[in-house]
Parts: sequence; C-alpha cells; structure tokens
Amino acid sequence: MWSSPERRTERCASCAEERVFEQPPCPDGHDPGECPEWACVRCGHALFIGGPLPAATARERRIPVAA
Repeated sequence: MWSSPERRTERCASCAEERVFEQPPCPDGHDPGECPEWACVRCGHALFIGGPLPAATARERRIPVAA
C-alpha cells in the first residue's frame, strides 16, 4: 500500500460501504491532489473522479443540413 496525504471518503462499490480513498503515485505527472485516479485503501477498488470531460459523441454533435 502507498501513503499519500491526499485522501477522501467515497462509497466503494466492492466493499459496499463508505471507505477512505487515496491517490496512488501518478505516472501522468499530476500534482498531488490533482490526479483523477483514486483507490480504496481497504480493497484497492479504483475510481476515476474529475478530469477532463469526454469529447462529444457523433450523436451529440449537431451538423446543420440543407433541406
């Protein structure tokens, strides 16, 4: 297990209760507290919280067409 000053409480789907989540060391170079990856300290279940919004899907994009 790693140690990190960045902790938060979230509902863990694997444990089925509130648990403490920590941020593992970030290989992407995020500063502490800015990485969107979190892991349950009890079971290791991972969460992706925050981060960039996904690009719009083709269905969400509206392209005007001539009638």
